[in-house]
Amino acid sequence: MAILKKVADNVAMMNEKDFRKLIGERVRYYRNHKNLTQEQLAEMMDFNTKSISLLENGHNYIALNKVPKLCQALEIEPYQLFIFDKRNAKSENIIKDIHEILNTMDNRKLKLAYNLVYTLGQFSL
Repeated sequence: MAILKKVADNVAMMNEKDFRKLIGERVRYYRNHKNLTQEQLAEMMDFNTKSISLLENGHNYIALNKVPKLCQALEIEPYQLFIFDKRNAKSENIIKDIHEILNTMDNRKLKLAYNLVYTLGQFSL
């Protein structure tokens, strides 16, 4: 829920042009992280290369029904497109590892992990 709130807060404070640009930057970031060219990503999504270029440069949106296919091609979760901070690739890998660990936990351990993360978030480290 905290991630969704952060996403909603980020989106609510920006205009449409800034939003398109940030989404494009995230797509480019993850595409480069996967060592894919625009052509390769376009082929994986059944898009043309110009569409990927326009998306990455903030001139186009991606249709909502195409987001799952984009995320599958980039091997990310959809929410990762909407976190507009300055994380580096190492931080993203840590988050992905934590996500995978959380997916293996039962409800009791998940609640404990939530409480731990929530408590850590209350302190400036």
